[in-house]
Amino acid sequence: MITYKLRKTCHLFIILACFCSKSFAQSNQDNTLKGIIKDSNNEVVDGATLLLKNGIDGLAIKQTLSDKDGNFSFTVKGGTYLIFISYLGTLSYQSELLKLTGNMDVGVITIETTARSLKEVVIQSSMSKPLVKIEGRKMIYNIEKSITAQGLNGLEALRKTPGVVVNQDNTITLNGASAALVMINGRQTYLQAEELAQLLKSMSASDLKAIEVIKNPSAEYDAAGTGGIVNLVLQKSIAEGFNGTINNGVAFGITLKQNTNLNLNFRKGKFNAFGSYNHNFGHFAMDYDYDRTTNGKVYINSNHDVDKKHSIGSTVGLDFAIDTAKTIGMVVNGNFSSGGGLITPTTNIFDQLTGALLQTLKSESSYPAQRARRYNANLNYRYKGSNRTSLDIDADYGIFDAATENLSTNAFYSAEGEFQSSNNFFVANSRNIKLYAVKGDYGFPIGKGRMLTGAKFSEVNAKNVFDQYDANGSVNVIDINLSNTFDYKEQISAGYLKYETPINDVLSFDLGVRLEHTHSEGNLLPTAGSSQSATSVVRNYLNVFPTAAITYKTKQEGTYNLSFARRIDRPAYNNLNPFSYPVDELSYWKGNPFLQPQYANTLALQYSYKKTTISASYTHTSDISSTITEVIKESIINMVPRNIGFQNNINLTVTQQIRLAKWWNMSLTGIGYRLENKVGTIDYGNYNRSRFAGTINIQQTFNLPSHITAEAIGVVNSKNISGLNTYIKGNSQVDIGLQKNLMHEKATLRIAASDILRKNKIITDTQLNKLLLHTTYVGESRQIRLSFTYRFGNTRIKSKDRRESGLENESQRL
Repeated sequence: MITYKLRKTCHLFIILACFCSKSFAQSNQDNTLKGIIKDSNNEVVDGATLLLKNGIDGLAIKQTLSDKDGNFSFTVKGGTYLIFISYLGTLSYQSELLKLTGNMDVGVITIETTARSLKEVVIQSSMSKPLVKIEGRKMIYNIEKSITAQGLNGLEALRKTPGVVVNQDNTITLNGASAALVMINGRQTYLQAEELAQLLKSMSASDLKAIEVIKNPSAEYDAAGTGGIVNLVLQKSIAEGFNGTINNGVAFGITLKQNTNLNLNFRKGKFNAFGSYNHNFGHFAMDYDYDRTTNGKVYINSNHDVDKKHSIGSTVGLDFAIDTAKTIGMVVNGNFSSGGGLITPTTNIFDQLTGALLQTLKSESSYPAQRARRYNANLNYRYKGSNRTSLDIDADYGIFDAATENLSTNAFYSAEGEFQSSNNFFVANSRNIKLYAVKGDYGFPIGKGRMLTGAKFSEVNAKNVFDQYDANGSVNVIDINLSNTFDYKEQISAGYLKYETPINDVLSFDLGVRLEHTHSEGNLLPTAGSSQSATSVVRNYLNVFPTAAITYKTKQEGTYNLSFARRIDRPAYNNLNPFSYPVDELSYWKGNPFLQPQYANTLALQYSYKKTTISASYTHTSDISSTITEVIKESIINMVPRNIGFQNNINLTVTQQIRLAKWWNMSLTGIGYRLENKVGTIDYGNYNRSRFAGTINIQQTFNLPSHITAEAIGVVNSKNISGLNTYIKGNSQVDIGLQKNLMHEKATLRIAASDILRKNKIITDTQLNKLLLHTTYVGESRQIRLSFTYRFGNTRIKSKDRRESGLENESQRL
C-alpha cells in the first residue's frame, strides 16, 4: 500500500513537471541568435568552439562550432544569455549579457590572436591539470594524470583517492568514519562490499578518467551512503574519427603480475561507438594475523593468503545524436574473474599465565575453483533543450553470478608435536544477484531558477546457497544442519523535488526533498531434513531525506557554501542471513536478520578561494552498525553485525594547490576529525570513546629535463577508532614514479614504485571485557610497476575538430 502511494506520488511529480514545462514553453517561441567570428587580422575563424550559457545561473545550454565562413547560430527561447568562445591561438572570449526577445544578430565578434594558429594539433596528455581539484561540493581526483596509478586495478586506484579508505573487509569509507556509496559513471552497482571489490579488481586504473567524491549530495542523488558518494568516471574519447589507446604493464611485489588495457573509439557525425578490454593476470598475496586472549588462553593465529584469480573486463557502447538536443545510447559491459586460492593458517594456543604452549592447530583452506561474472546493460536517453530544460532517462539490467569451493583441513597437535585429532570440511557457496533499475530526471525553469524532479525504481534479487560437507572420509557427505539457502529481495521506490535559484548576483540556494520507500524480504531456507527452522523477515519503511544549500560569492572571487543532507546505509544482504558460517575451525560468522539501517545528518560549510578550499562539517549517525566478536564456547568465537549506538564526527578538510616553481606543482589535502562513539551491547555494556584523528595526502609533480615527468605521493594516517572499542594504528605510504613521452607524443613509458617503505599495514586492537583482539593485515602494497602506452588512429586532427579547449569542463556538462 505504501509502495503504491509512493509510486503514485512519483508519477504526480513527473506529471506536474511536464505540465509546468509545457505551460512555460507555450509562452516562449524559438528565436535565432547568430553572428560571425573573426580574428584580429579580420579573417573569418573556422571551427571555433562556442558555448551558450544561461545569463542568470551560468548553466551551459548549447554548444556549436563556427563554419568555414565564420558563421554560427543558436536556436533558443527568449531570455538572457552569455556567449563563450574558444579557439586555438586566441584568447578566450566572453560576451556581454544578451537579452533575447526575438531573433538577434550580434554581428561580427572579434577574438584576439595570441599566436599563429596551427593547422593541426596533437591530442596529448598534459600535466597542467592538477591531480586534485575542487568543483563546488565535489572533490575530483584526476587519476588519468597520475603516473603512480597506472598498472593498478580499480580497487587499488580507489585507495589512492584523498579521504577514501578501503578497510580490510573491503568496506569503503570517507574521512575515517562513514560508509560511501560507490557509483560508476553516475550509476549504482547494487553490489555488496565483497562483490563490489571483485568488480573493481576486474577494472583497470587506465579505464578511469577521474574519481569524484561528493560529501553532501543533493536530492537528485540516491540517499544511500552516509559518508557521501564516490563516483568513478570512465574514459571516453571525444575526438572525431577512429582512435584508440593500448596500455601494457607488468608489476612485481611478491609475485609477477601483468595487465593490459585497450580502448577504442569511433566518432563520425551523429554516431559514436566505443569499446574497451582489460585484464589483470597474476597472483596477489596477503599476510594477516588474528590473535585473541580469552578464558585464560592466548590464540596466536597467522595466515598466508594467495589469491590466484585472473580478471577480465570489457565494454561496448553506442551513442546516436538524434539532433543537437537529443541523444540515445546503450552500454553493455562484463567483468569476469576466475582462478584458485590458498590460505595456510597456523594457530598456536598458549596458557595466558605461564606462556606455555598447549596446542597447535594447522589448517589449509584450498580454493580450487572461484569465479565471478557480472553483466550489465544500460539504455539511456538525454535531452538538453533550450532555456534550461532537460530530460534524462536510464534503464539498467544486471546479473552478478559467483561461486566458490573451499576444502578446509584442520589438524590439532600437542605441545610436543604429536597428532591429536582432525576435522575436514568442504564448502560449496554460490551467489546470484539480479537487478533492475529505471529512473527519470526532468529539469525546467521556474522564474529565475530551475526545478529538478525525478523518480526511480530499483529491485535486487539475491540468492545465496551454502552447502557444507563432512570431508573426513573418502566421500564428501553433506551436513544438512550446516547448509542453507538465503533468498533476499529488496525494492526501493523513490521520488524527489529540487529547486535551485539565484537570489541576486552573489547569493543563490537550492532546496530539495527525496522520498524513498524500501520493501525487503529475507528468507532462510534450511536444507530438507535439517533440524533448523525456516526464518522470514519482511520490512517496509518510508524515509524522507531533505537537502539544502546556500552559496555566497564574494567580490574577491571567494565562495562560501553551507549545505545540509540526510542519508542512509541499509544493511548488506549477507549481514541479514541468520546462519553461522565457519571462517576456520575456531571462528564463525553469523548474520543478523534484525539489523537496522543507520542514518546520518550532515551539516557542512565550505570556503573556496582560487586554489584553496577549506570545509568543516558535523555528522551525527544513529544506529551505527559494527561486527561484534562474541565468545560462544571456551575456544569458539562468533562474529555478528549489530546496531551498537551512535557516532558524532566533526571534520575539517583543507585542499591547497601550490606551484612551488615552474616545474614543480603540489596538491595537498589535510583531513582532521574528532570521532565520538557512544555505543553499547547487552553483553559488553556501554562505551563512550572519542579520539582526534587525521590524514595528510601530498601529491607532487615535477617537469624534469628531457621531457621527463616525475610524481611523488605521500599519505600519512593517524591512529583512529572504529566500532565498539577498536583502535586502528596509524600507517603511511610513499609512491614514486617517472614518465616519458616517446614517438612524437604517441607513446608513453612509465615506471613506478608503491609503498616503498612498506608502512601500509592495518593493525587493530580491541578490548571487550575479558576478550582481547589484535589483528594485523599486510597486503602486497609494495610493488614496482612498468607500463607502456601507445596511442593510435586519429591523434592528429584539424583544430576545428578539437574538443579539448578552454571550455572543456563546461561543454562536458551539456
